[in-house]
Amino acid sequence: MESKFHNLSLQGITGIIFGIISIIFIWFIKILLNSFSLGDEGVGMLPISFFEILIAMVVLIYILISYFTIVLINKKRRKKLGLKGWEFSSKKIRTIFISFMITGGVLTYSFVSEGNLKLIIPASLILFGIACVLTNKYTSGFSKIFGVLFLINGIMCILFPQFMFYLWGMAFGIYPIIYSFYTPKKNF
Repeated sequence: MESKFHNLSLQGITGIIFGIISIIFIWFIKILLNSFSLGDEGVGMLPISFFEILIAMVVLIYILISYFTIVLINKKRRKKLGLKGWEFSSKKIRTIFISFMITGGVLTYSFVSEGNLKLIIPASLILFGIACVLTNKYTSGFSKIFGVLFLINGIMCILFPQFMFYLWGMAFGIYPIIYSFYTPKKNF
C-alpha cells in the first residue's frame, strides 16, 4: 500500500516554513505595490511595464523557493521514513498543481492586459483551492478542507477587495501553518 505522505506534503515543519515564506513574500509584494502606487522614490519611479516584470519575477522566485523548500524538506523526511522516489500520488499532485499554475499564469496575463488587476489575487486563491480539492484523493484527506478555505478566501476577496492582501496572506501563510499542526501525525 502506498503512503499518503508524498513529496509535496505540507505536514509538520514543511507547512510552517511554507507559511512563513508566503507571509514574507506577500508582505514584500504589498510593500512594492504600495510604493509604486504612491510614487515613492525607487519603485515608484519605474515604468509600469518594468514594474509588472518586477512583480512577476518576485512571484516566480516565491513559487520556486516554496516548491524547492517543500520538496527538499519532504525528501529528507521520506528518506528518514524509508520511502523512496516520486510515487504515483506525488506525480498526480504535481500535475494538477502545474496545470492550475499554467491556467493562473494565462489568467494573470489576461487580467493585466485587460486592466483587471483586482482579479489576480482572488483567481490565485480560487485556482489553488480547486487544485487542493482535486488532490484530496491522493493525500491524507485534509487537503479538501484546505481547498475549501482557499475558495472561501477567494470569494471573500471579490466581495471585500479592501481586505485582499490580508485574505491572501491568511490563505497562503496562516492556513498552511495551521494545517501543519492538524494533519495526521502517523505520516511524519
